[in-house]
Amino acid sequence: MEKIIGFFGGDSQVGTTMIAQSVAELLKERGKKVLFILGSGKYGDEFVNIGVRHSLDDLKAGIRSGKVPAEDLLQTLEEVRGMWVLPSVRSPLTAKYFPENTYEILLASAGEAFDYIVIDGGDNANLGLMISALNTADERFFITTQQAKAVRRFLLLQKNVLEPLKLKGKLVINKYVQDLSLLLCQDVLSLCERGEAFTIPYVEYGWQAEMEGRTLLHFGRFARAAGEIANLFVPAEKKGGIWKKNFA
Repeated sequence: MEKIIGFFGGDSQVGTTMIAQSVAELLKERGKKVLFILGSGKYGDEFVNIGVRHSLDDLKAGIRSGKVPAEDLLQTLEEVRGMWVLPSVRSPLTAKYFPENTYEILLASAGEAFDYIVIDGGDNANLGLMISALNTADERFFITTQQAKAVRRFLLLQKNVLEPLKLKGKLVINKYVQDLSLLLCQDVLSLCERGEAFTIPYVEYGWQAEMEGRTLLHFGRFARAAGEIANLFVPAEKKGGIWKKNFA
């Protein structure tokens, strides 16, 4: 089973955390026990209200020694609306000190406690956190937008990191609109030399979601698009013409 799901941004501000957290919440709503790891190396990007008592920093000593006991990881997690969350670093300055096998060590003793582990891997391939997330993930999703700048930076990531490491994954075009002044889906696919991609529609009020500590899942168009990604792991059941969540 593809249990560890990683989301990675080809550029900053493309919505990696929003999509990662939305998929984690959908899997939780479909009856699965989910661990959501805020592993971008940034602080304050999450769309969930969590405390500041614990963070990934609390596990650094164990990670560097090569072993994190399951009880240490579980004590660091925050439970938010039925989902377990590992908060990000307290300061971006500490993110560079995590090694490139962080998640292999972190999840070695506690991974079996969860049905799915969703990692927000961020967009900084200079960090050991992102490289570890790339190597650990069973399934990878790479996020871009229609902006030429974002696509070019994803192509750079693809050439310099993904291809040398022989890492494959699915493309997601976020904040998508049918606007001829922007690269359309087929244009992005052609530039990235890919056959298909998920598209997530543009929804206003992203800033409001951040203030309210929640994702955009309460918007139908966004929820349906994010649900297509979640369906790869836990399909939603359709009965009598109405979509129902699968709690199997």
